[in-house]
Amino acid sequence: MLCDTGRLSIVIPVLDEAAIITAALQALAPLRARGAEVIVVDGGSSDCTAALARPFADRVITGPYNRGAAMNAGAAAAGGDVFIFLHARMMPIA
Repeated sequence: MLCDTGRLSIVIPVLDEAAIITAALQALAPLRARGAEVIVVDGGSSDCTAALARPFADRVITGPYNRGAAMNAGAAAAGGDVFIFLHARMMPIA
């Protein structure tokens, strides 16, 4: 558990993010170490985004192509009490 407010679930909808998904998810490793759950929702990537994400996420699911629907699918699969929705392209990557 991260804090007294409950377990954190981070949902990341993706589509063809193979070039950046590993670094984006590695940036979340400290939060995972503290108990946060990371769920990647792949909207039908034609590259290897899902395979690259698996080692760095708690769950990788296939979701709808629509970003809003993918976010809903990730939330439905999440077990947390608090949700954060991130987009891989918007994450700061060192």
